Amino acid sequence: MKRWILIAWALTLALAAAGIAGKERLLARGDTVLLKLAPVDPRSLMQGDYMALNFDIGNRIRVTQTHDDRPPRDGVAVIRRDEQGVASFVRVHGAEPLAPGEQLLRYQIARSRWGGMQVQVSTDAYFFQEGQGERFAQAGYGEFRVGADGQALLVGLRGKGMERL
Repeated sequence: MKRWILIAWALTLALAAAGIAGKERLLARGDTVLLKLAPVDPRSLMQGDYMALNFDIGNRIRVTQTHDDRPPRDGVAVIRRDEQGVASFVRVHGAEPLAPGEQLLRYQIARSRWGGMQVQVSTDAYFFQEGQGERFAQAGYGEFRVGADGQALLVGLRGKGMERL
């Protein structure tokens, strides 16, 4: 019995270490992609030490899937970055090869905090130190590191002039 507990414990630690190593690789090697923030319910913008997030690109993806009765829970979008690194939505990815300048961005469709469904890229919230709400209320962009497979990790927020907050 003790042996099985030790094996389960070792496997749990190995899986956690592999997950952490993958995120660290993405932080170190992922492309920097900026996603424009879309408005959220102003009453829910600041609640304690986090900010609810909604991205414009998610709204554009959702519009393309309005004809689907049951859109897939997970998907991959094709994006293109401009010279400032701001991504724009090109199309939902099928099996077609990417054109030069295009890259992948994974997303999930989940229930929104405000009802209905929302397309999320990585997360729908950004946590920050208590008392910093006014500073982050100026956010205009989410800064992500994105891997070749489209996996995105939110690393910070940027102001409307793309300055780091």
